[in-house]
Amino acid sequence: MSEEFKIDQIEVDKIVETMKKKYREEGTQFDEVSGSLKELRGIIAEDTYSRSDIDTREDLEAFNSGFAQKLGGLYLRAKSILKPLQEILKKLPFSDEIGYYLYSADMPYSANQYLALTSAAGLVGALLGFVVGLFIGTMMAVTTGQIVLAPLLPITFALVGGAATVIIVAYIPKQKANSRGAACSIELPFALRHMATELKAGIGLYKAIQALASADYGLLSEEFARTINEIEEGTDTSVALKHMALRTQSRPLKTTLTHIIRAMRIGGNLSNIMNEIADEVSDDLKNRINTFAQQMNFFAVIFIFIGIVLPVAIMILGAIRNSPIGVSGESLFKAVPLTPEIMVLFYLIVMPILFILMNAMVYMSQPKM
Repeated sequence: MSEEFKIDQIEVDKIVETMKKKYREEGTQFDEVSGSLKELRGIIAEDTYSRSDIDTREDLEAFNSGFAQKLGGLYLRAKSILKPLQEILKKLPFSDEIGYYLYSADMPYSANQYLALTSAAGLVGALLGFVVGLFIGTMMAVTTGQIVLAPLLPITFALVGGAATVIIVAYIPKQKANSRGAACSIELPFALRHMATELKAGIGLYKAIQALASADYGLLSEEFARTINEIEEGTDTSVALKHMALRTQSRPLKTTLTHIIRAMRIGGNLSNIMNEIADEVSDDLKNRINTFAQQMNFFAVIFIFIGIVLPVAIMILGAIRNSPIGVSGESLFKAVPLTPEIMVLFYLIVMPILFILMNAMVYMSQPKM
């Protein structure tokens, strides 16, 4: 993390101690924040660490998702089982950054609350995996007559399903924070030209930021609105902008805020700088879109092969392999392991997995800034 975005440690400690004193008086306990994101502990203390856990039904009312409320209800009902799992998750490395990414993604959960929801989601995933494993094990036992694997498959699927669910849910805050940053980057060129026009007209920086916060620039306006709220609560403008740079996952926005903070400190023509950054961001986005279009041309060939040619070829070979009519080279086709069971597994399991992986590749290849 560059020097531009570091917050004075004394100032951070004062904020932390003030928040802790305030909420300790109200009976709330705090977990210490550690790791490379420690400098953000002051600005996330109130929003992320002021609510320690899910203890009652009232704690669920702040959640903005009905599904999250249901998971929270499950956690309360099975707390004796899920609380130890939550404690295990808190000791894993990724938990150190959960609070930061929740704050960055503007998700209304504390780190402890989200880990509680993650443990509940893991239990749901394990139960679903157990049911799927039980179904597959029963089908295999009926078709093959072998019952050795039948008891092992439900347990294996339950463990895999639970672990996969925990990993996916734990990754959601980071993914949402990155998506939020990408959305800010897309709107940034238009917002910067708006700001440049405001500054060139003689309007002050604070008024220009207010104009962006009240304009229709989507998530970028929301981020500026959060910064305005900090300033109105007494935070210095440069410090509030540093906070915004720290929490955002948009590289162009970080660069923009760096220039604004530097201009506030040493002076400079901020209007021209905003226009130059807007041009750079626009060119960068165009280059990424062109690269993505070229990648999609190659991906189309792969999709045609995997999505069309491969299933048809497997179907033809399987039909020949299992045909009761004798054909030349029958012994060769009989050596192909395309039994009806294998073909069912291929079409019901392998093909969906391949389609999911292809969609994931397309999603990850999309231009993000």
